[in-house]
Amino acid sequence: MKRNSHATEADLLSLESIDYHQLDLEDNLLQSGFWGTFKAEHGWIPRGYSWEFQGQEYRFLLLERRFFGGLGMAYVPYGPKLPPDLNSHEATSLLAGIGMALRRRLSRGCFMVRFDLGGEGSGDETKPDALEWPLWRSPYPVQPQDTVVLSLDADEETLLARMRKKTRYNIRLATKRGVRIQRHSAEEALGILPHWYALYRETSLRNRISLHSESYYRALIRLSMKVGAPSISLYTAHHENEALGGIIVAHLGNRSLYMYGASSNLKRELMPNYLLQWRAIVDAQGLGASEYDFFGIPPTDDPEHPMHGLMRFKTGFGGEIRHYPGAWDFPIRKPIYRLYRPAEALRGRLVARRKRFV
Repeated sequence: MKRNSHATEADLLSLESIDYHQLDLEDNLLQSGFWGTFKAEHGWIPRGYSWEFQGQEYRFLLLERRFFGGLGMAYVPYGPKLPPDLNSHEATSLLAGIGMALRRRLSRGCFMVRFDLGGEGSGDETKPDALEWPLWRSPYPVQPQDTVVLSLDADEETLLARMRKKTRYNIRLATKRGVRIQRHSAEEALGILPHWYALYRETSLRNRISLHSESYYRALIRLSMKVGAPSISLYTAHHENEALGGIIVAHLGNRSLYMYGASSNLKRELMPNYLLQWRAIVDAQGLGASEYDFFGIPPTDDPEHPMHGLMRFKTGFGGEIRHYPGAWDFPIRKPIYRLYRPAEALRGRLVARRKRFV
């Protein structure tokens, strides 16, 4: 392939600006107008775009972030959605075309566009996992590139039967030992949030993961209350008078998405996390969801991986493992991007090393 083979195709792509609020809340939360509004409260500039391919319109949300010195980057979270059955060359041509069209629309200091591919409700297995120049694989992933999606196409007994024996046992053990699950929404969720966040800090210290301030999660719930969708539920697990854990789940379209989880160091033998997920799964089905997305697992079932326990926990509920193509960069100002890239790669290695010694 000649290195300029994408240029002619890219120049032909027509990109139109749209109001990002028009982006529907379907199965992909991170490509919705809701997410654009939410991220606007936290330093990002949301923008909406549309383009056509073979008579079909495609829309996507882009988030722009400005750094010091007037520099910045553009990020497309879990997008853009691509037409099905593209090979690597065709997908690269379309993304390069979008990147080239964006150069004239973004801030002058924007030095790259990052496409974080994946997140759609179906068709992920048809997407190319290796793209070509002029795209560069991002040195540090932003969103999970692998996940488990549980189909809710059966009754509760069948869903339980599809789980690993140990998972099913732990759900029943938690129930038998008296673990109680409570679901909170709207003002009630805001009231319980400080207690959940204390557990989340505990989880962060134990697993050496980063977290936002409490106000970030409060803003998420408040915005969902204001616009009415997605519905955000905060689940908490209790035993006697002690809070043992909690999760935040979003329901949108045909999918419920497990977003954040916290757990105490106390009474872990009661297996509250299993019962939390089971309650959220049952509620998702009751809300009309056809899928429950566990949102993130390691790429392989490797016992040496620092997050292997998370892999075993989430896959224990059954479901389909999905692998997304991941994040790919389109450099706009190449000298700056070449300087930025190794710095971000170093940050990724430091984070991975820290988790390895948890």
